[in-house]
Amino acid sequence: MYLWNFMFFIPIILCSSTKSFNYTSCDQAKQPKFMSSCCDVQKNDKAIKACRKTYLTNSTTTTNNGESRNLKSDKVALHACLAECSFRTNGFLLSNGTVNVAALQKSYQQRYKNDATMSQLMVKSLNSCVDYAQKRAKQFEWMHTKGECDYYPVTLLACIMEQVYVNCPSSKWKNTNDCAAMRKYLTACDDVKSDRK
Repeated sequence: MYLWNFMFFIPIILCSSTKSFNYTSCDQAKQPKFMSSCCDVQKNDKAIKACRKTYLTNSTTTTNNGESRNLKSDKVALHACLAECSFRTNGFLLSNGTVNVAALQKSYQQRYKNDATMSQLMVKSLNSCVDYAQKRAKQFEWMHTKGECDYYPVTLLACIMEQVYVNCPSSKWKNTNDCAAMRKYLTACDDVKSDRK
């Protein structure tokens, strides 16, 4: 039920210097280093640990056209498979490929039952990302063929994580230069709010 281990999996372009970052052209810009420790969120998910073990033990998948693909070397596909596995295990991914938003909301509310601010932030982030993630996952369909993992869960998690990081409560925010650069990038290049395609 705790999905934040994906903070370590989201494929992000790393850059060595935030000084050269162009904040006016998000499509051309390299993202500053994405720090998983910038916002203190719980990251203990038994399902994701089991999924990781399964996929890394059996690291080859077969595509629809019969080709073998090594998930250890294809990080994007690996992240998609781990997210899909976790969503299925936790009952968040329905058989028709949609997400059981109510179940995911309940999971976040339960997880943060002693932290109303984080609970509200998680639910708000989820609600703002559902439609956006569906659109983006459809745009990414060219990256995989049927028979491989669904990109919608990982896209949804990445969106939720970005929204949480942008709006992280000051009591949970690690105020470093790298974190400030990451937050500035996410704020300037927020696809969800701008509905950029």
